[in-house]
Amino acid sequence: MSTPLLFESDPIDQPAAGDPVERLTWCALRIRVGQRVASRIWDKSLQSERTNLYLPAFPVAQWVVENWWPLFNELCPWERVPTSVAGGAQLKWIRRHCLRSADSALMLPALYLFHDGQSLCAQWQSDIPGSMPNMPGEFITDGAERLEATSVQECLANFINDCLSRVAQVDDSRVYQLAEQWKAIQRADVEEQQFCSLAGRMGIDPYDDGEMTEELARFLEQEITSPDDPLVRDLTEVARPEFIRQQWSWLTRVGAELGLGPNPVGLSFDMPSRGLSPPLFGYELASKVRAVAKISPKSPLDSLEAVAQYVTGKTLRFEDRNHAPGQGIRAIVGRSAADIVCAGPLPPRADNKRFLIARSLYHAIITTHSSHRLVTDAFSWDQKASRAFAAELLAPRSALAERIAASYADSDAIESLSREFRASTIVIEHQLENAGVSLSSE
Repeated sequence: MSTPLLFESDPIDQPAAGDPVERLTWCALRIRVGQRVASRIWDKSLQSERTNLYLPAFPVAQWVVENWWPLFNELCPWERVPTSVAGGAQLKWIRRHCLRSADSALMLPALYLFHDGQSLCAQWQSDIPGSMPNMPGEFITDGAERLEATSVQECLANFINDCLSRVAQVDDSRVYQLAEQWKAIQRADVEEQQFCSLAGRMGIDPYDDGEMTEELARFLEQEITSPDDPLVRDLTEVARPEFIRQQWSWLTRVGAELGLGPNPVGLSFDMPSRGLSPPLFGYELASKVRAVAKISPKSPLDSLEAVAQYVTGKTLRFEDRNHAPGQGIRAIVGRSAADIVCAGPLPPRADNKRFLIARSLYHAIITTHSSHRLVTDAFSWDQKASRAFAAELLAPRSALAERIAASYADSDAIESLSREFRASTIVIEHQLENAGVSLSSE
């Protein structure tokens, strides 16, 4: 059963509102995610908790419609949803995905909706006490849930339709523009929905001529077959408009040169549950792969190629294919004749190459059963799981922690472990932190 998202809106008469659009859509709004209430606040004047937000629904409905396609398709481009704004890119993404961006003057929660490559996600953050001195309250709950996109679309559509019905007779350009844009979304046929989904995944408003250029629209319409094609999904999760055509050309050329295709594999062990978080899935898979390859969980790993042979029965090899345009693509992975091939720009360091090949092995085992795939910088479910898998396969947390004699790991210990396990110091540090080992900055 999927976790529901509910926008419960009860109309309220608010004669003090001078704006007729706001007056007619004034409501008591409760936002529920599953069994939890994301709109729970501490009311400063009442000195007690409440779950209703008293505000006009129109700006909320307007924000949902304007960001409809990114909300349901775009990834969070960082490991974690930001808790503060650090730059222009973060601000733009937050404006597309955080409900509070609907109107800074309204009391709205920092509730984010975004896709993770596997399902729709909701995440909401409490406010730091005292951080909103000019607001009547502060939100006091944190949470995260995975949602079913169709049910969320139905919930938000009902909210939008109810809001528009209340202002149907108001002669206001805002109402007309919102109604027209909502009609365009609702009337989109399958082909247009696919086009808009691709745009949304790239963080682009398909109805904004300033963002959706004629060149980009022509490319998406003529050269991209389906937004759900695995390779297309991988690319559009990281591609920027100015590079996507060149990147697609590079991918199709390399794929054709190497004869890359699907790599269905039969495994001798049960897969971890996809209900796990990406890091836990990656860790558990790495443990199973080490066991199949008869490598002690306490020992460094000598040969990734030997591990691949044990697990998949195929040879794994790296092909240097430099000059991948733009940023974000690390490698393309698939089956070429009898081999599994990882192809891409050669990393400058041997330990980084090992990490890339280990991530490629994850995709060879997990994602390439129907198509060759990409190793990218995206933070989709599988890309995050591949990083955890590669780190645990190369440098198991328990093995690292056992080698730390002190209560913390200093730079000398990290460098020593990096040499022993042939993994970068960054990987060692992350693994130690995940094992609960403190790092010393000295």
